Amino acid sequence: MSLSLQSRNAALLDYLTKHQLADPAVLTRASAIAAQESAPLDRILLRLGLLEEEALIPATSAVLGISYLAPNAPAVVDPDAAQKLTSAYMSAKIIAPVIGDTDQILIAAADPGNAELLDEVAFFLDCPVVPIGASTATIRALLASLAQAPEASRHVLSAQTQRDVATLRRAEVDGPVIKFVQEKLTDAVIAGASDIHLESTEDGFSLRYRINGILVPQRSDPTLNPASVIARLKVMAQVNVAERRLPQDGRIDAMIAGRKIDFRFSSLPTHWGESIVCRVLDPKALRLGWDRLGFEAGLVQRLKAILERPSGLFLVTGPTGSGKTTTLYTAISHVNTVGRKIVTVEDPVEYNLPGIQQVQIHEDIGLSFARVLRGVLRHDPNVIFIGEIRDHETAEIAVRAAQVGRLVLSTLHTNAANKAVPRLVDLGVPEFLVRDVLHGVLGQELEIVLCPSCAGSGCGTCRQTGVAERRLRAELI
Repeated sequence: MSLSLQSRNAALLDYLTKHQLADPAVLTRASAIAAQESAPLDRILLRLGLLEEEALIPATSAVLGISYLAPNAPAVVDPDAAQKLTSAYMSAKIIAPVIGDTDQILIAAADPGNAELLDEVAFFLDCPVVPIGASTATIRALLASLAQAPEASRHVLSAQTQRDVATLRRAEVDGPVIKFVQEKLTDAVIAGASDIHLESTEDGFSLRYRINGILVPQRSDPTLNPASVIARLKVMAQVNVAERRLPQDGRIDAMIAGRKIDFRFSSLPTHWGESIVCRVLDPKALRLGWDRLGFEAGLVQRLKAILERPSGLFLVTGPTGSGKTTTLYTAISHVNTVGRKIVTVEDPVEYNLPGIQQVQIHEDIGLSFARVLRGVLRHDPNVIFIGEIRDHETAEIAVRAAQVGRLVLSTLHTNAANKAVPRLVDLGVPEFLVRDVLHGVLGQELEIVLCPSCAGSGCGTCRQTGVAERRLRAELI
């Protein structure tokens, strides 16, 4: 049973309340902390000592729809899986692989809802795993029984058994794969890259940064296993490490140069393995303000006149990577006043904007642009920002909202401003409605400015790209 954090917490709260397993005031307090910290409710209850494991883990297991291993239930540790995981790792993570009735490997875990941990275990075992809930005491007893097994059955584990938790954690921090990934994420931010491309090849993997719109090859480490590098990124992005056949999307949060940087993770299965792209979302690189965008003064005045209208539709068009979202974030900042309610609908939410309600799209659970927009309208916003209009239903709702007193801002996937109206008509919106509500279309693109040091041939100053910068060029119709 796969639940979002919010749904899981709500379900656990309901279960604990229904079965009277904790005082309502205690649950209310813990729920507030869990919401504030975006943390699992069961972890908060345990951390604060508000509920014992013996009562909490059966409840958590029931909410997750998984089995619970009672303290006195007969269970046997899977020796082959234990050998792959090592006793030190199992002790550190409080897990134990248990032999079940089928060929599936059961992982008894004190935190059975920890998807990142389960994906990591699945990667180490190179097979899917099924979680079951168990208390820390139960898992410790299982691991102790393994250590006390006859020498013939545990000699392969003896060296690993002598490792303590501190050694394991030190190896996790200083491991070459983890070090390599951290170095490349840091280097990409320092270089001002917009994307990191890691692609599996016949001979290993290639690594490139997109800098000023150009993919620049970077030095990789041929001694590293490409699958291990990709797995590390997947763990950081909190996606399924064992899934290599389907595309996956996630998000990586990292502290680099003393500030929080987000990376939008995307994987794609290819002939030689997986291809990974990480979009760099650096708040410091977000240049909000008309003066920072480099628009001409006359164009800025026309834009402000459009944005200061109480209703209507304003669109920004242009190729991928041309800065459409940055322009619209600047527009939102311009209209963000105390007397206005502003809601954004994005896929994904790239940057947090103060004082604005931002909604993340989740197509996998049916939370589409259109569905969110219908809910947004019931909140009576003054301004709505839609990340992209890309289907008939979204286009229709956007136009209708603009008709009934909302200012609607969005992007449209066309390469020129004069293609906006035909594109909306192609999406099924009547042309007379489009022309009635559409108050402006900004078409923008980035022009390449050659590096003055090498005149475009590539040098150390421009990181071998031949480009000094990309300058924004815009047209408003």
